[in-house]
Amino acid sequence: MSNQNESYPTRRTPAEREIANSLAILRCDMTTVMKDSQPMALVHAVAPVSMEMNVAGSSTMASDAKSVNKTKTYRLLWEHLWDPKFKSKHLAEIQANNGKSRWNMAVNFNQLPNTKLTENLVAYLERNFVGAGLRKSDVRDFVYTNVTSRKHAANKSQAKKKSDNARNRRSSREKEHLKRCKTAYQSNKTAIDDEMKRDCSGLIIEEAMSVGESDDGTSPHVSYSGLRLRRPDWRSDEYNHFITLVDNKVVADLGLNSHQLLSCAFGETIEGPVPDAIASQFPQWALRNGP
Repeated sequence: MSNQNESYPTRRTPAEREIANSLAILRCDMTTVMKDSQPMALVHAVAPVSMEMNVAGSSTMASDAKSVNKTKTYRLLWEHLWDPKFKSKHLAEIQANNGKSRWNMAVNFNQLPNTKLTENLVAYLERNFVGAGLRKSDVRDFVYTNVTSRKHAANKSQAKKKSDNARNRRSSREKEHLKRCKTAYQSNKTAIDDEMKRDCSGLIIEEAMSVGESDDGTSPHVSYSGLRLRRPDWRSDEYNHFITLVDNKVVADLGLNSHQLLSCAFGETIEGPVPDAIASQFPQWALRNGP
């Protein structure tokens, strides 16, 4: 009959071998000391040290293993799933990426089709970690982290895209409005100058115009959007009157097509110094407090 207490040698990892060597050296030192002092006290002292070192070593190795598994898991997930930022000059590689599974960002993690994809990913990852000691709950946590990080990136990308589109629309509107104002003034110069009792040539420039923001900041449909105007505070009342005359001529010149324009309403006054381009060429009457 075999001895039930018999122990069999097991293969040790490098970290375990290092710990064993340290313990062996420690025991040798302790044995030397025991010959010259109190043997029983030192024997009892060695056991706790050995136990503590084994526990610490096991904890460190488990932590290292989990970190390695975590890195590998994230790499496998990114390789297995569709990459929204993937770029290639080869059509086959692009098609391969487009054919990969992807999360549905319109629904939650615990809803179809994301729940089905989750189960597929967990099964896929478990096959890659056979014998690695990775728990199923850890795998699901890694998958959940992946979908939440991708959803966060997608939302951030959509927000930036929305902001960029709004900024581009504002820029296009302002450039088109400036062009129309210049055309309207040239077409109606005599009437406007008579009304202002002065020559107003060269006073319609980009730096002097009001800035318009749409009511919703996003709508591209001019038929129902409106603008809140932000007017520079350095503009005098006379100059503001001049701009109003020009705007009225813009509407009149468009005639039946004036419905293309967004409705405008004064929003606020923007405080700030007179721009250099204005101070160097505008007459005193156009500035509220001088250059």
